[in-house]
Amino acid sequence: MPEYTKQELEPEEREKLDNILRERTDAEVFKITLEFGYKPSKKYKKAVEISKKLPTYKEKGTGERIRHSVTFTPKEAESLFQVFNIVVDWEKTDIYVNHKKLPYAHSLWVPLMWFYRV
Repeated sequence: MPEYTKQELEPEEREKLDNILRERTDAEVFKITLEFGYKPSKKYKKAVEISKKLPTYKEKGTGERIRHSVTFTPKEAESLFQVFNIVVDWEKTDIYVNHKKLPYAHSLWVPLMWFYRV
């Protein structure tokens, strides 16, 4: 791993940066990250509640500009399923596969995680 001299990064941020700077064809663990914004609905509160239970949950911003981010591994497939079904159609939802925005994330990559629910 490269050294970071300006400031120390958290392990997840370091991994994310390394994945961007050094493109790899393999990954240690398959991960799906959901990022979603504020939505004035009861389902929004449920999505945040489920997400906050996971150790990878982060939020940036406040109020209507808040962005929630949570990364799921195969062990958290059930939680991913619950949150994804709430936020899938929201315009401010982004999905990353191993920290990269890939085509067909909604329709291909996330459903691949459903195999871990068995």
